[in-house]
Amino acid sequence: MHLPTLASSLLCVLPTLVSAHSHIAYLLINNVHYHGYDPSGRTPNSPNGVVWPNTAQDDGFVPPSNYSTSDIICHRNGKPAQAHAPVHAGDKIHVQWNGWPISHKGPIMSYLASCTGHNTSDGCASVDKHQLRWTKIDNSSPGFMNMTGGPPGKWATDQLIANNNSWLVGIPSTLAPGPYVLRNEIIALHYANKEDGAQNYPNCVNLWVEPPAGKVVSVIEAGVNMLEPTQGLPATQLYKSNDPGVSIDIYTTLRTYAIPGPTVAPWAEPVAVTAQRKLSEPLTTGTPVKLVGDKTVPWPPAEKTAA
Repeated sequence: MHLPTLASSLLCVLPTLVSAHSHIAYLLINNVHYHGYDPSGRTPNSPNGVVWPNTAQDDGFVPPSNYSTSDIICHRNGKPAQAHAPVHAGDKIHVQWNGWPISHKGPIMSYLASCTGHNTSDGCASVDKHQLRWTKIDNSSPGFMNMTGGPPGKWATDQLIANNNSWLVGIPSTLAPGPYVLRNEIIALHYANKEDGAQNYPNCVNLWVEPPAGKVVSVIEAGVNMLEPTQGLPATQLYKSNDPGVSIDIYTTLRTYAIPGPTVAPWAEPVAVTAQRKLSEPLTTGTPVKLVGDKTVPWPPAEKTAA
């Protein structure tokens, strides 16, 4: 089977956006690369990907009229990835999108949901997405930056584009070890002045969170902010079509912006919009892990990429 190389993954982020929107092409965690998922089929997908597969073959979006459907959870017909990307509490994850149209202004959100307690023996690999409860850990505040250049002004998505279409997500340093789903989402508002015009691009990633690097921390110590299975909101309750941050005309002169969804958890450690930066590309593909009971095993062995 032909698997995507790191080089092909990097090439796929070039902005072929005349007829496409976007998806998560890959992740960078602790200087190694983890495959994303391309629903369009333009690049082959790795069986050891950590990004949830979905059927948005047009790289398209979820409209507000579908906020109450399962499509808003992890995109259209999203289903769990079989592997998890290992990450330490306190790490930062570089989420690389496959380009982003400059006209698609809006905020960038990140949520976490715990897979612990969901009666699975494989972490998030067989979790029922309808049972996941989401806690917001980043909302790209203030979302709308300023009116530079006149309406629609400068938004969080402009910062993403300036950093090679990437976004840094901070994993809280007090997060308990275990399996989690990270939900990274962009809301495009260029048509939000029309009925059902906002565009949500939710993508999900399986994570295996370990204690902070260099520390031996008990679950109780690390679990000061442990996410319980019932903590947070179902994705179908995150937004409403008439939220002021969803139904909005960004082509008028704005002074503030009401970021949609719940507030950011007080223990979250988001990377400020002004501190966002692109990371250098590694030469090695990371080894995802698979959960077998309460243990993790490499899945499969790491792939090496020639320099």
